[in-house]
Amino acid sequence: MVGGLKVILVKAGHEQEFERLFGELRETMREREPGCLLYALLRSQTNSRSYIVQEQYRDQASLDAHETSEHGKIYFPKIRAVLESITVEYFDVVIS
Repeated sequence: MVGGLKVILVKAGHEQEFERLFGELRETMREREPGCLLYALLRSQTNSRSYIVQEQYRDQASLDAHETSEHGKIYFPKIRAVLESITVEYFDVVIS
């Protein structure tokens, strides 16, 4: 399995738009990405513009399919447009 962690800072005033877009993307992923086991959004309790995305995939092929998906081509640019910053790191699952 492969896991990902994204640390995100959303542009001021775009929090609701970001959450809406993330929710739409997540629903589409549930329908079209059987290899995605987890795609969750967490918001900071101290900074309403700060989020973490947790993701987990069955294997590297499932992550690759996510990154090159047709729905990703629609949603990824829209989401990036409301971000101030993003840090992404992927991990191999050791214990699940």
